[in-house]
Amino acid sequence: MNNKIEGRVISARTSFYDVDIGASVLRCQLRGVVKKKLRSEIGKQIYSDPISVGDKVLVTPIDNEEGSIEDLLPRDNKLSRRDPNRHREIEQIIVSNVDQAIIVGSIHSPDLNCRFIDRFLILAAAGNINAVICINKADLLNEYEQSKFYKTFQVYEDLGYQLILTSIHYQETIDQFRSILKGKLSVIVGTSGVGKSSLLNAIQPNLGLRTHEVSSKTKKGRHTTTLVELFDLEIGGKVADTPGVREVGLWGVNPDHIDHYFPEMESRISACKFSDCSHLREPNCAIIEAVKQGEIAAFRYESYLALLGENN
Repeated sequence: MNNKIEGRVISARTSFYDVDIGASVLRCQLRGVVKKKLRSEIGKQIYSDPISVGDKVLVTPIDNEEGSIEDLLPRDNKLSRRDPNRHREIEQIIVSNVDQAIIVGSIHSPDLNCRFIDRFLILAAAGNINAVICINKADLLNEYEQSKFYKTFQVYEDLGYQLILTSIHYQETIDQFRSILKGKLSVIVGTSGVGKSSLLNAIQPNLGLRTHEVSSKTKKGRHTTTLVELFDLEIGGKVADTPGVREVGLWGVNPDHIDHYFPEMESRISACKFSDCSHLREPNCAIIEAVKQGEIAAFRYESYLALLGENN
């Protein structure tokens, strides 16, 4: 008799996975034969954890509270990064099978980090996931800075990215954020302190996510979410809250083709003199010329150079 039930992983802790099977949630472990199948051909570990939040799995219930994961079903997509805690190349799957990734930055406390945003835009594209840029703490945007920040925001919008400004103090922005989440399976990513959990608590107070002030000494946030968890939204849909990240190593991206993940560069690559142009100092480089002419934003080009330096 086959009593395997399909479910979705809603949280993952070391060796234990909470799997929503509809009527209940089972605490499950991964069967050894499945764990072995999710290693390399020579048995080496290739994932930080072979099962991620969002995964669809087949489980066998042991009782009303526990079960075992018998198989991992094919993923529609995944958001991955290079595991920052490993000396060798290992994939860390943040979440799988999502409709969109909400990349959260903040105006101040901590200051806006466009390189972080650019890295997650690339990871979302590599994982075949739609990305939305959310700039939080809009109440900290003073009149003097508006011109500078709006030019930056316009760059992303001109490239076709959806960008929203939010603040827990401005209800209209929370309503907009809610409408973006409604009916979809979303993952929220951002550095510590940008206000991910505060935004989600504003959307649905009974989520009860822990929040913390930014350190006055370091100006950086402290981790309040300690693991990825998937929550049901009363407005319809689900959202995965993630721990604040400090390192965003690219995964699933060909280091020789990083320029293809910058839309403003990809459209100009064919105009470069050399087919293998790295856009560093080559003559007749269409990208360098576009930066000089202001057609490519300098901060985006600097993001590209930083990634190129890491991967060469």
